[in-house]
Amino acid sequence: MNLYLFESPLSVILAISLLLLSALIGISQSPKKVISGKKGKGIASTSLFLSAIIVAIEGTFNFSSEIHRSVPFIIIVAALLVFLGSSIFENITSRKFSLKLFTHTGLFLMIAGGFFGAPDHSDSQIAVTREVAENTSYTTKGEIVPLPFKIRLKEFQIEYYEDGKSPKQYRSTLEIDGKEFTTQVNSPCRYHGYLLLQADYDHIEGKYSVLRVVKDPWLPVVFIGMTLMAIGALLMMKKVWNNTAILIIALVLAVVFGIVSVARISFGTLMPALRSLWFIPHLIIYMLAYSMMAISLISGLFFPSLYDLSRKIFASSSHLLLLGMLCGAVWAQYAWGSWWEWDPKECWAAATWLLSLSAMHIPGKKKKKRLYLLLVILSFLAIQITWYGVNWLPSAQFSMHTYN
Repeated sequence: MNLYLFESPLSVILAISLLLLSALIGISQSPKKVISGKKGKGIASTSLFLSAIIVAIEGTFNFSSEIHRSVPFIIIVAALLVFLGSSIFENITSRKFSLKLFTHTGLFLMIAGGFFGAPDHSDSQIAVTREVAENTSYTTKGEIVPLPFKIRLKEFQIEYYEDGKSPKQYRSTLEIDGKEFTTQVNSPCRYHGYLLLQADYDHIEGKYSVLRVVKDPWLPVVFIGMTLMAIGALLMMKKVWNNTAILIIALVLAVVFGIVSVARISFGTLMPALRSLWFIPHLIIYMLAYSMMAISLISGLFFPSLYDLSRKIFASSSHLLLLGMLCGAVWAQYAWGSWWEWDPKECWAAATWLLSLSAMHIPGKKKKKRLYLLLVILSFLAIQITWYGVNWLPSAQFSMHTYN
């Protein structure tokens, strides 16, 4: 589907219409029993599971087929937004201000910002030189994107590590409409709503610098959503970690995997893209989440008496998966200009989190212990694919996260 048919102002009108529909359903009396009862939880669990499957398929095969642009996927996302939005309005009107309201509202805003913002999102590249100021960029498909300003390269620098060979930072000093700006990896500059990122350069003579030019007017909505989700996840973890056993497990694992993760990093030759404040938190949080999910799986399968403790550890793991993903999304936004690229590793990370949410939303959990454990197993298997299995997927050749 050609998303640009729905660009602003139509995208804004559609977003407002969906919000009003969600409010109407959430405030109405008849749907409340469905939204807040066991049926609502069942619908949520099933929707999350199906979303995980679709995202996993997108991440497994050649994502240039763009399942996420297909009509069925768009319908599913729209339905998920309506259900999520109506649940939020139902909670507000019923004055049920639980901690889940943070994550539900944040997820609604993040998905809505990405969903309705896609038609208004602009992503192109421009090669700038010292000789001539340019104002024309190009998409990966060769489409021309005129810019409302002119850019000229004043100076390009490569900063090396002590070995004199490994690049530490790439930096371009630019002149934009007569004003001087600097952009470097992980630290882009902004001008008139555009994000200018250091993308590439002339590797032979250094005569030009390649900039990625991104415009995303819906990004504030996405970031507000991310912030609310992070707050909700932290508050819910704080509530779970009132249990001394879980707190001890979390602290021990955090220390162990923090040391192991940092020790394996070669800071002396770390590539520029990895020199981000978000890199270490992103890595440690994910390692902690993976470890806690493994403990939850083992205790739930082989020690029935520890089932309740297993569930709490699993919940903590799910919250940590979310925080790890959010750290990665913010990092990606400032490093590459896009918080989500439908990359295979990103898709499988999202699928893992969605599967964990599906398990946590199962209604009548005591009566459906086997289904819950099955979803825990699927979540743990999804982690294995996320961590190292993506290297062998059909889509691996297109991944930015494939490591050898």
